Amino acid sequence: MHSVPQIDRSAGIPGAERMSGPDALMLNMESTSNPMHTLKVAVLDTARRGRPLDLTEIADVLPDHLGLFPRATQRLAWVRGHGARPFWVRDNDFDVANHLDERWATAPGGRGELDEILSDLAVRQLDRSRPLWGLTLVHGLADGRQAVVVRVHHAVADGLAALNTFMAATAGPDERVGGAPIDPTPIDLTPIDYDEQELARAARSDSWRMVRGLPSAASALARAFSAKRRAGNAELIPKPLTVRRTSFNARSGTERVCASGDMPLAAVQRLALATGTTVNGALHGVIAGAIRAELIARGEEPGVAVSIFGVCRDLASTRVHGNEIATAMAYLRSDLADPVERIAATGESCAATVQRRREVGFELTEALATYTGRLGPVFRGVAANRIPVVMNNITTANMPGPRTTRWVGDIEVVDWISFALAIAPADVNLTTYSYAGRLSMGLIATPESMPDPARFLRRVADAVVEAADALERSTVDVDDTAMAQEAS
Repeated sequence: MHSVPQIDRSAGIPGAERMSGPDALMLNMESTSNPMHTLKVAVLDTARRGRPLDLTEIADVLPDHLGLFPRATQRLAWVRGHGARPFWVRDNDFDVANHLDERWATAPGGRGELDEILSDLAVRQLDRSRPLWGLTLVHGLADGRQAVVVRVHHAVADGLAALNTFMAATAGPDERVGGAPIDPTPIDLTPIDYDEQELARAARSDSWRMVRGLPSAASALARAFSAKRRAGNAELIPKPLTVRRTSFNARSGTERVCASGDMPLAAVQRLALATGTTVNGALHGVIAGAIRAELIARGEEPGVAVSIFGVCRDLASTRVHGNEIATAMAYLRSDLADPVERIAATGESCAATVQRRREVGFELTEALATYTGRLGPVFRGVAANRIPVVMNNITTANMPGPRTTRWVGDIEVVDWISFALAIAPADVNLTTYSYAGRLSMGLIATPESMPDPARFLRRVADAVVEAADALERSTVDVDDTAMAQEAS
């Protein structure tokens, strides 16, 4: 069995690590108009402790736990001539205070007011001279609640790594989060004195390994194309750059809008069971229903839409940094008026594309990102507003989270919401995580592509109800038919 050679990212220098190809791709995609940080939002109920959380407490406590998360105290170091993939190096001047701030929500402090703050934080880019994260404490939410909003660059963590970080930073009720202080011992070389020649030698050595691996990477790419041609379910999986633009792919600017919401996980599970698909398939089916309703409201023909979502290499991994996902494309059957048929057909496409992704594997994805990391921004610049077809209409993510609420000491995390990236030309991105029996939804978009993101999330919830009602009617019809046959 052939495999793509693994890129050795070890620099052999204390406290230095070459950035992986997938991580570097996320870094290089960033521009002043294209933020590449995600938002992770923990809504806190401090009623049990009897007093709100303050920023001083966070500043005092965080250093005792950041040792769990290496990227939290690492910054970027570039080497001339090798800028596509910089190094992670220890930030000896790390000061947690540089990463903390606070905001106050306007009255009444509901979802809408929190979403306004999130929309602003979504375009507040991170300082690349420091570790790529920031934490904002939000006061003034309804019922005396607060929120902790973490901005973290996608070069640091994908969805699974972010979830694992959240799980490591929280605990079950009446449990305690384990401590892991930052190592107080400085690296021998200070941040400004990292020997650039030494880093350059390590980068050149890594580059030569890449050159030697080119034949194997090319062979793996050919095998992947061959596997796709031989597959028997090709009609269920969209081909790249064949999707017609809709108003979801409008020419957009630098602003971002966020909306959060939730719905019962059990309701989507029932739809999955009734239609013979997975929760992921059923969820995408109801998203297809929301897209259909939204396009009709905009006066557009609701044809077949396409989603791109990530497939995790290993859902059981406990890693807290890095990007180990590969993308999959699925048809969202927003052309179908019947909600049950829509979910079943969408679920079939989702299942086929996930199966194909796992058959092709993940090593090739890492290799391609490593070899072509500089081309991503170029392609985006061409595709964003110029060509008439796009890769997808919406980007989605769906991750299984904890079944019960998590705690930090005596503070309950009553909700956990994730917002990903709005990258043109697919400027609408909906991320869902299951959390304590709910599906938590975080929608980020540009106002040009999604003028009212909160309304779209209501359409998603409405699509669940619509499908459940249709299933109930079909069950009644079957029962009535059976009774009529017995009576005759």
